[in-house]
Amino acid sequence: MALTIEEPTPARPDAQNADLVLRGGAADAYVARLVRAICAARLNALFPPSRPLINHVSFLGPAGSCGVYDQLRLSPHTGMPTAREVLRVAIDRELAPEFLADVARRPAPMPDGSLARRIDYYGRLARCEVLPSSRMSVDLRRQIEAESRAELRVTYDRFDIATGLFVRYTILLSQRDSFWSQRHVIVDDNDLAAPTEGFRRTVGRFTAHEAEVAFILLSQLEGIEVEDVRRCRVGPMLMPGVHGVGEALEALLAAPANAPADEPRWILCFPEDRAGVELATHSAGDPLARLYRDALSDTARELVDEMSQQLGYKVAKSRKFVCARPLAAPLSDLCRELGAPSVVRGV
Repeated sequence: MALTIEEPTPARPDAQNADLVLRGGAADAYVARLVRAICAARLNALFPPSRPLINHVSFLGPAGSCGVYDQLRLSPHTGMPTAREVLRVAIDRELAPEFLADVARRPAPMPDGSLARRIDYYGRLARCEVLPSSRMSVDLRRQIEAESRAELRVTYDRFDIATGLFVRYTILLSQRDSFWSQRHVIVDDNDLAAPTEGFRRTVGRFTAHEAEVAFILLSQLEGIEVEDVRRCRVGPMLMPGVHGVGEALEALLAAPANAPADEPRWILCFPEDRAGVELATHSAGDPLARLYRDALSDTARELVDEMSQQLGYKVAKSRKFVCARPLAAPLSDLCRELGAPSVVRGV
């Protein structure tokens, strides 16, 4: 897969931040590889939903867009499609019905090549579910009227622009209603739960962080008791040309002398971090990332440890991988050497 680095614009003069640009067959090969890897990961319900995610990714690149877009930009830091590419699909999906209705109202001469490609692209988009830029749902798990308490599950999907990754937060919490506390979620007589606009904004703001930070911040809301926060992400895609891979993985991704010149070498990551009251101990099971507390100064760590004891939660991290088949065995060995055996699937 051929990568080119676009010249940095005046607004982004640092070449380290220049997008990786794929064109033609290289872009389509990347998209096909990303789709295949997501399918192979067999994602559970804690991750962004597989079918809309696969649909979303499939509309990237020249083939996916029916030739409407002739290239694909990747982040040099994640190896994933840039925010502009990802959000473009979501916006085009919203515009598709209006575009097709407008075309249908016009006289019917044969469309030129460009218009025909757009009709094909928007027509396919209109029939598919893709991921919106953000989406929140709240489900009632149990209502305890004697305690004026409702146990809720909050599911929040979004493309996180800060990290450049697709992410799902799953939050288990309880809301206690009283005349002095503010209701964050309205539960009606049919046991349907609806978040207030203020709660939506608050969750959106607090989930710009790791699960542990989100747990602490949400616990500060009046009338809210948090039980569990999970953050599950899709990406990064590690491959030659992506920055910050690390020496061990750079060596793994480097093609050996006897490897075919066009053999793709890549690793797609599926990291999960969790903060929950049911965890018995802190667990650093991610071979590529430390626990949040381990990156803090001694003073800050003492404060976080105090919050952990006060709120009764522990933290765990893990990561699974899908990679090019030749890398599966050495990647598994590397994870064990790093003290964090992980699920690795080769495709």
